[in-house]
Amino acid sequence: MYVAMLMEAQGSPISNWGTKEWTEYSTESFAWRISQFMHGEQGALLATAKIVETVPWIDAKYYAATQVVDEARHVEVFARYLQEKIPSEYPINHHLQDLLDDIISDSRWDITYLGMQIMVEGLALAAFGSMHRLTEEPLLKTLLRYIMSDEARHVAFGVVSLQEYYQELTTSEILERQEFAHDAAERMQGRFLQQEVWDRLGVDVREMSKIFLQQDPSENIFQQMLFSKIVPNCKKLGLLDAGDGYLRKAFAGMGVIQYEDFVSTDEEYGSLDEVAKD
Repeated sequence: MYVAMLMEAQGSPISNWGTKEWTEYSTESFAWRISQFMHGEQGALLATAKIVETVPWIDAKYYAATQVVDEARHVEVFARYLQEKIPSEYPINHHLQDLLDDIISDSRWDITYLGMQIMVEGLALAAFGSMHRLTEEPLLKTLLRYIMSDEARHVAFGVVSLQEYYQELTTSEILERQEFAHDAAERMQGRFLQQEVWDRLGVDVREMSKIFLQQDPSENIFQQMLFSKIVPNCKKLGLLDAGDGYLRKAFAGMGVIQYEDFVSTDEEYGSLDEVAKD
């Protein structure tokens, strides 16, 4: 877990923490994660409503309309869980806020698709999967099973919708999508810094962020889960190697290109769906 690496890093502000501090951190970190889940689902609700309006195919409009219902349900369940089960809440992380603003404000329907269905929903699958593995709370574990089933289907639909369309774009248009995917990946990488938690606990946010960014991404379980969703789907869309391979080089620079051949989301969806129905 990345917090253990931060604690062991030379000069870490939390190296001398005791039981009291770790208990408080666990409580605040949990509240922060559930809060970000809710904010992410609120963004997904807005973005999917926009997709219904802007996507040019009627079948895609029909599917996106069903996703609006899914996202509204997710917002409701996380909001209730926060209100009824958790003593504190957090505002939206600024990395996530900036990304959602860009996704929703962009006039190109496929950028909204790429940003939401591939990047943000990929992040959601990673975050939900991590929480599902770690939590022993039965209600949350069950909720996450159902939500992960929905999210995997959303990502798979995004891949199917964009694959053919991206084959028709020019080299310069593809480069714009590659740059967008790279920028989104970097923002989501920064989301795991939990800056709001460190600030509330009175820990030096800049120092913790600096130590985090020095860690090897391959040793960070959260980043592994995140990029094992995103990188393979970017490859399926043809974005990794299109043009001069900008996105492959960018992901290599981030230390995450090794995830390109992880199991694809559409294959993963079947098993998640069965788990949710069990």
